[in-house]
Amino acid sequence: MHERLKTGGTAVRRAAVPPRASCAAVLAAVAICTACNLLDDDQDYPGVARVEIIGTAPGPLELVVSDDFQRVADFEQGARYTVLVRADTSQVELDFVKEYDIEAARRFYVRLTNHASEVADVRLSVAFDGVVGYSQAATLAESGALEFSEIFFGT
Repeated sequence: MHERLKTGGTAVRRAAVPPRASCAAVLAAVAICTACNLLDDDQDYPGVARVEIIGTAPGPLELVVSDDFQRVADFEQGARYTVLVRADTSQVELDFVKEYDIEAARRFYVRLTNHASEVADVRLSVAFDGVVGYSQAATLAESGALEFSEIFFGT
């Protein structure tokens, strides 16, 4: 048989082309491994969200932050809502900078609101592991707000 493999013939063709059942098994194994790789959670997610608020305001501004929220869609009205499950609300003075641990949650929500009757000129920036993901300047009248949320892939 060793001689036949060297010179060609039926034995070579059988060795080079596995039976169809073996091909199906190999393809199934490759498909399973590929699916497992897609489901593996080896993506790098940010661990820290850094909120920075600069500008001028007549007084403290309301800051709401959360890493426990859901996005809900109302298909009949064509609207999307953010529903806060748990959030922290505080009054902040400008210039404000704070870091939040989001490694376990893989999501972050922030809303900045001016409740004073005078306007506030502010810039709200959110960076994830040092990379700015959101930066918006605005003139906020009474009850005016800036809102941002991010849910990282896979969550």
